[in-house]
Amino acid sequence: MMLTSCFGEPEFPLEPEIEFAWIENYNPTELNDSVYIALTFRDGDGDLGLSEDDINGPYAPYEQDKLPEDTVANKYHNNYFVSILRKEDDGIYRSVVFEAEQDFNGRFPRLNDSGRERPLEGELRYGIVLYYDGVLQSPLNKGDSIKFTINIADRALNESNEITTAGIEIGTPKEKEEGQEETATPTD
Repeated sequence: MMLTSCFGEPEFPLEPEIEFAWIENYNPTELNDSVYIALTFRDGDGDLGLSEDDINGPYAPYEQDKLPEDTVANKYHNNYFVSILRKEDDGIYRSVVFEAEQDFNGRFPRLNDSGRERPLEGELRYGIVLYYDGVLQSPLNKGDSIKFTINIADRALNESNEITTAGIEIGTPKEKEEGQEETATPTD
């Protein structure tokens, strides 16, 4: 007797879906923290990530349909979007405003180089350096409790859901803390 089985590829939506996995915080100096965040992801057609060559069209650094062309930053030059929330005296986490040049958004590389559409799932890790106590005009201070809101976009410019990480305290090391996702509603 011989048994064979075929497993089909999983079916995921074309829009990426993410979940908070873990967060770590290290203090390499007295005035900055290195924060590492991991997300799990799913994407139905596998068009996640940007290559070094993805710098034109919808991924150009600046909006090309605005005049002058080099003045309005193009959101989709990046594919990983980060905002920072700080716990205020009333216990509520609110968005922190940074100087224009302090942007925590970034790009992650293409995750599917197979040349064909296929579902993808896995873990995406991202590192951020945070300065505090006035360094580089940072509004953060040692001891602040912060969280991150994050979403990603695929090459078709479909945006994922937005997640909120567990909290960390600036200036205090924190080992990997898994789960404890807090959901947030997407913002425009």
